[in-house]
Amino acid sequence: MDNKIVLLGGRGMLGTEVAELFSDADIKVFDLPDFDITNENHLSSVLTDCDIVINCSAFTDVEKAESQQDMAFKVNAKAVGSLAKIAHQKNIYVIHISTDFVFDGNKAGTYAETDLPKPINVYGQSKLAGEKLLAQYHNFYSIIRLQWTYGKNGNNFISKLISLSKQKSILKVVNDQFGSPTSTKETAKVIKEFVAKKPSGLFHYAAAGRASRYDIAKFAFEKLKIKTELVACKTSEFKTAAQRPLNSCFCCDKMQAVLAEPIEPWQNPLGKFLETT
Repeated sequence: MDNKIVLLGGRGMLGTEVAELFSDADIKVFDLPDFDITNENHLSSVLTDCDIVINCSAFTDVEKAESQQDMAFKVNAKAVGSLAKIAHQKNIYVIHISTDFVFDGNKAGTYAETDLPKPINVYGQSKLAGEKLLAQYHNFYSIIRLQWTYGKNGNNFISKLISLSKQKSILKVVNDQFGSPTSTKETAKVIKEFVAKKPSGLFHYAAAGRASRYDIAKFAFEKLKIKTELVACKTSEFKTAAQRPLNSCFCCDKMQAVLAEPIEPWQNPLGKFLETT
């Protein structure tokens, strides 16, 4: 029998990819303005008849989270706790999306699932609180931490770069933040495997390899033949409300053990994505 799936946050960058990939499945998609994950009545009503819930809902504006702390925690933590309690009562498998921002970025190597989180901004703190509440109130779930996501349906580092390149002749891009640009299209495929296999626990997922923000910008501009000059700089040169972790690199061995196919180097999916922009 096919799983009955509920997708929360189905109009966001990742959610739209998941909805598209699952278009032939028994799936119901919910998002603002008609669905509010912070409303417990809304949550209860959409979880009346399902086997799996995929939670892509999140307050993701890292800068605004610093000044809108209450809202960030309401969406990223409290609502996840409510979801966990309802899912536990109904024995619903939860796939919850989290972030590399639960770490401070000070580690020299890659971050494994066993590494102690230490968020340095409100967004990371709120997402970590959500992870903890899910684990506290439910025992049939998986958490997938992502990093540096990009896709066709949302604002992201790649789309911002391309947009800025049309307005400026010179762009400064940081070369001291390291991670891996991760495609929402590829992430949706991972979620599809999780729906089929229902693994439990915490997992890290990113495209294979390591790059600085500057490296990624250079790759994208070369592929798109953009003439805008790129200048490498340090994170400290940008004044932002929220601190960013300098190292976001994941160890994805645990995730790879679940997946049928090898995780591709970041250049492959990003190259394909750029061909469509």
